[in-house]
Amino acid sequence: MVNDAFDHALVSMLITSVTTAAAFLASYISSITAIRCFSVFATTTIIVNCILMMSWLPASILIAERFQTKCATIFTFRSSPLITYWKCLEQFWRYQFSFFISLWNNKDQLVADIVIKFRLFWLIFLSAVAICSAVMVLYYPKLQLPNTPDFQLFESSHPFEKYDLIYKNHFWFERSEKSGNGNPANYKLPLRFVWGVLPVDNGNYLDPQSLGKLQLDSNFNMSQKESQSWLLNFCRAIRKQPFYQTTLGALLPNCFIESFMSWMQRRCVDPIDNMDRRPCCEKEHFPYNSTVFDQCIVYAMSDLYETPSEYFIPGMAGPKFSKDQFPTIKAVVVEYDSNYSYSMSYEHMHTFFTQVEEWMNEQLRSAPTSMKRGWFVSDLEFYDLQHVLSQGTIAAIGISMGLALVVLLVATLNILTSFYAILTITCSIFVIMAILVSLGWKLNVLESIAVSTAIGLAVDFSLHYTVHYRLCPTSDNRVKSTRYALANMVGPSLMAATTTSAAGAFMMPSIILPYIQIGIFLITVMSVSWLYATFYLGSLLAVAGPENQFGQFHYSKLLCYFGSKKATRERRTSLTLCDTHELDSLTSKCGHAYSANRTLRRSLSGDKNNVFQYFHDQSPSATSVITIMADDNVM
Repeated sequence: MVNDAFDHALVSMLITSVTTAAAFLASYISSITAIRCFSVFATTTIIVNCILMMSWLPASILIAERFQTKCATIFTFRSSPLITYWKCLEQFWRYQFSFFISLWNNKDQLVADIVIKFRLFWLIFLSAVAICSAVMVLYYPKLQLPNTPDFQLFESSHPFEKYDLIYKNHFWFERSEKSGNGNPANYKLPLRFVWGVLPVDNGNYLDPQSLGKLQLDSNFNMSQKESQSWLLNFCRAIRKQPFYQTTLGALLPNCFIESFMSWMQRRCVDPIDNMDRRPCCEKEHFPYNSTVFDQCIVYAMSDLYETPSEYFIPGMAGPKFSKDQFPTIKAVVVEYDSNYSYSMSYEHMHTFFTQVEEWMNEQLRSAPTSMKRGWFVSDLEFYDLQHVLSQGTIAAIGISMGLALVVLLVATLNILTSFYAILTITCSIFVIMAILVSLGWKLNVLESIAVSTAIGLAVDFSLHYTVHYRLCPTSDNRVKSTRYALANMVGPSLMAATTTSAAGAFMMPSIILPYIQIGIFLITVMSVSWLYATFYLGSLLAVAGPENQFGQFHYSKLLCYFGSKKATRERRTSLTLCDTHELDSLTSKCGHAYSANRTLRRSLSGDKNNVFQYFHDQSPSATSVITIMADDNVM
């Protein structure tokens, strides 16, 4: 009995483990390190669990059954009063709760009857719920990104979060550090514009520590007159924009072309030591010749680097020189402060980036060829993470769906059941995401991990039902096949959903917000995926499930098909190399190899029905004494 139970369970468990691991590995493609770490952890856990369940658990149960009789005899002999008391208590329990016990024992058939009898209702109702959920996820209100300036770690009722969300705005020392829009005012986002370096990321995308190699712009040339004039107008235009923050004090390196122009206004002959400064003096007029610019900019920056650090910090803005050749400018950085404060709110940062980026692109349209490839950058690491989450989550869902479909096709070899399973999983994902949106979830790192890995958890139940639908002995009737799948898998799938949901429920009393969100996610995924796999997929199979092996492929037939094609090619090759005459093929060396596996066909002359006998003759005379006898009645 144990062996029969494990025949189906182990196959289903292996297929489920492969599918779930593939769904988790699909999220590894994301460029987010946290999602990769969680994917590796989840995949390793699934594989180890599958190995233990297929090796250790069956052996343990077989050993336990072997010694069950002996252990029961010893236990009864030593503690018979305890056994008597336990039987009385069991009978009392059965008498008081006989209705619930019988209902629980017949739950498989009861659920199968509810699904099959009301299959049209379940299809229409659950399809409508899935469509409404898809509208909520894709159109309005959608799974939005965080719009709060602070990162929340505890639940909203925690005193720390109450202070950050409510009370700190009532203190003057907190309000003085706020800007007009409520964001921190002590740190302003920089306006950093770069020329000479191409914005190309040629590092290893799977290694966050790999920064790649610097790729310079071959068209960049700062010494041209057009480049000097355009950069001066660009710096003047920045200070007229609404996102520019007026800063007091000397801004020597921010736009070096202005400082360089002031430096070039010095006298050509120093009246003190009579030093001749030509050509780097007032005799030259802006824009300067290329030779003059290349020679004088080096002296100007050497003087600038002698400025005290209170006015000039090396390494931030200004021209960047090459070390390999005569000091020439290979890159230029222009930097000012903006009136936008740093925030974790996606909307706030997106407004800042969009406004500056559009203005930068508008300025580059009038730039000379040597300055066309400039670009804008600021402290946008967290904003870039949020932007990647908004796009990478949908891509991870699509890749996971594709991998789940491939594994379903490999497991069941049935097109219809695989399509129904993927449709069920898609509906489950939309409903899960709609519930999370209704609960006020924002698409942060933890939420992205949850949504990306939801497919790996939701695919289990649908896969079990489709595999057992295929294993039904009476495959000529879709209703019977559906009942067989439901009767065999309702109980195990319900227990699996209950245990995983219980693990999430135990995390709910925590005061840490990520733990609470993980608990909500587990309960939601298990509940929705089990309901859709049982009622929606069961109704689909009962209404339009494949009958009489429709759309079903078999590995044996595929192997036979490819094997027959290979044998045909070999036979054709053999006939081409050897003579087609029977005696020649039998007596020749090539034919000898061919005749070793050939069956000789000979008819009996007295048989009226032309019954042929097939035999293998390996004797040496078989090649010379072959008699082909026909029916006597045939002329």
